[in-house]
Amino acid sequence: MGLRTFLRRRRERSLGQSLVEFALILPVFLVILSVALDLGRLAYARVTIANVAREASFQAAQTPTSYQAGQPCATDTNMVICRGILESKGSVVTVNPADITLTCTPSCADADTMGDVVTVKATGTFNLLTPVMAVFFGGTTITFSSSATNQVSALPTAAVAEPPDEPPDEPPVEPPVEPPVEPCTQPSAGFTYVTSPLNDTDSPVTVVVTDTSTASAGCEIDSRVWTWGDGTTSANPPSPVTHTYNWYGPAANNNFYLTLTVWHLGLESTSGAQIVPVKK
Repeated sequence: MGLRTFLRRRRERSLGQSLVEFALILPVFLVILSVALDLGRLAYARVTIANVAREASFQAAQTPTSYQAGQPCATDTNMVICRGILESKGSVVTVNPADITLTCTPSCADADTMGDVVTVKATGTFNLLTPVMAVFFGGTTITFSSSATNQVSALPTAAVAEPPDEPPDEPPVEPPVEPPVEPCTQPSAGFTYVTSPLNDTDSPVTVVVTDTSTASAGCEIDSRVWTWGDGTTSANPPSPVTHTYNWYGPAANNNFYLTLTVWHLGLESTSGAQIVPVKK
């Protein structure tokens, strides 16, 4: 009986000791888990605010005058704010209309001037789940900011031919009667594209696009711009053109709108947008 009593008491003492050790370790484990969760949310917030600045800058390159500082989204007068706020929806970072600012260098008012640059800065706030990380960041609320720059879209200036100088002391020569020349009509933009690999949209996705635009006789296309939908453009590349898309994360819009714009002496035509989806 003495041996059995000793073993039973030893088992009871071991179980009680395990419960005490578990109660001591549990708070430490919960703190480590919350810190790891906050670090993941912190990285996600940084990517989100960078995407907000990138998307708003891309919109500003197309419509630089559609911006009203600090005003809510309006699709007819404030497209830059709309694009940035839409990108931040559903994320862990908070972006308000006043947090998106636009700067033009030297100006965004003249759409015919080549070389104007627009910069969009986005600022967002992020709240930590646990006060443990607040020691390192000076509080539970953290502010992030990111900037993106794009060139403002502008039409090339049509060339104007100067009349030749008349020889001195010569009577004017009547020009020969030329048959009437039909005026140039607007070109028609179009293209075909193939994705690689075929029937698969896993990142990265490579597209090969072929220009199929047409113009009337004697009115050849003199300028082309590919807009890839990921914030980049290509001007006058030889056809066919190759471009690679990457997946930007779950908070980003990974459906890219591919368009082609062509000109002839100021006459413009833009193709319909083709959507290139990219999965992780």
